[in-house]
Amino acid sequence: MKNLLIPFDFSDVSMNALDYAIKFAARCEKASISLLYISKTKLEKDKENELKNKFEALMQTHEKPNAPVINYNFGVGNFSDAIIDAHSSLDIDLVLMGTSGAEKEAESPVTRTSKLVLEVDLPVLVIPVNYKLFRLEKILLALGEDVMHDTSTLNLLLDVSSRFKAEVDVLTVSRNPENAGYSEADEANERTLQYYLEMFYSHHSFAENEDILQGIDDYIKKHEVDLLSIMPKTHAKISTPSKGKLTMEVILKSEIPVLVLD
Repeated sequence: MKNLLIPFDFSDVSMNALDYAIKFAARCEKASISLLYISKTKLEKDKENELKNKFEALMQTHEKPNAPVINYNFGVGNFSDAIIDAHSSLDIDLVLMGTSGAEKEAESPVTRTSKLVLEVDLPVLVIPVNYKLFRLEKILLALGEDVMHDTSTLNLLLDVSSRFKAEVDVLTVSRNPENAGYSEADEANERTLQYYLEMFYSHHSFAENEDILQGIDDYIKKHEVDLLSIMPKTHAKISTPSKGKLTMEVILKSEIPVLVLD
């Protein structure tokens, strides 16, 4: 994992994501961080020059020995499409994006970040704006009750855990875990986890909670988890009414970074 991409607009949200990315990239040899400024229409020349000056000044503040290389790019048009294009053209391994989370009293809160996660089929690491600590010692993989089919996404989780020597706990929250751990799906997933996560896989816990998200949050706080990882496609059958609802709620409400394996 070498090339990281951050949608960047100089907001507190994107600046916080950059700070996290720099510390994250410190464990990635010869890593580069690409900042992508996306505008709906082509920028006027004066505006583009103004942004270039801001980017150059920002990059100078982060020029330190052994620091990751930071560059900047401009994208035009639809937000998600611009990220997909940059992901391909810049050979990106992981998209990092900040989020301000859910707005209070909003009936259907949707942030640009949560919308992106639902729209693109790319791995995304989401950083809450209020998360200032950088520590990666314990990762929690929240897993559904169905068999994992696209197991290739676990390669990224292994990459992250091995770089930081982080332990990976696995949690399945069910509304009725009476037979948890004994189903054919559970046994198949156990074999997959042991194979893909190798020595970094700790154990698989099962919890009962009518509120899936609350069950995950309870585990995070009790075990001091540093990073939550989710597999949206595997969540398809445990969320109500759709996988998108649960995925969006995780992105909007998580107080720690979320790695979306997609």
